[in-house]
Parts: sequence; structure tokens; C-alpha cells
Amino acid sequence: ASLGHPAAAVAWLVRALAAEGEGLRAGEIVLSGGLTAAVPVGPGDVVVASIDRLGSLELACR
Repeated sequence: ASLGHPAAAVAWLVRALAAEGEGLRAGEIVLSGGLTAAVPVGPGDVVVASIDRLGSLELACR
């Protein structure tokens, strides 16, 4: 959902880097989207991410 299309997010990145006199180099990897949709969180929410073979991470929002 990033800027409506993954290519739009990459185009934004390239323009933002160019404005700083920077750019992407050959061979760099750009991930233009997430594995899941963005989910709003608020006070009292607990978010848990479990990744196979890596373990889990828990975030408690205050």
C-alpha cells in the first residue's frame, strides 16, 4: 500500500536521494514493501512477531 504501488515507493526513494546528491549504487537491494499490511496500534496493545528459526519479539505499547 506504500504510495499506491511498490514502484512509486522506489521512485520516491530515488528522488529523495537525488535531492541530497545521493543515489542507488549497482547491486544495492531495495525492498519496496512489507510482508504484512500496516496495522494501527495504540496504548495497551501488545504486538508479537514470530519468525521461524529466529525467535519472537514482543512490543508493549504505552
